[in-house]
Amino acid sequence: MTTLSIVIPAYNEESGIAEIMNRVLRVRDNLSKIGIKELELLIVDDGSRDHTAQIAREVACVNEGVGVISHVTNKGYGAALKTGF
Repeated sequence: MTTLSIVIPAYNEESGIAEIMNRVLRVRDNLSKIGIKELELLIVDDGSRDHTAQIAREVACVNEGVGVISHVTNKGYGAALKTGF
């Protein structure tokens, strides 16, 4: 089975995290047309001080194949990507 995994690092993105997650999830049905059977979306909250992680978890709770990992402190973009990979 072919799976597409998408990792999105996020830091203080409460105003846009739900929108980008939903935009990614909307393509799920079309992926089967090109041979991708599953979509995995992983948000890495990099120590945000706003509600980014909470909002991402709310979206994840109602969507299969979506996960959220949170860093306690901001480690930077590269570290967030490494965590996701």
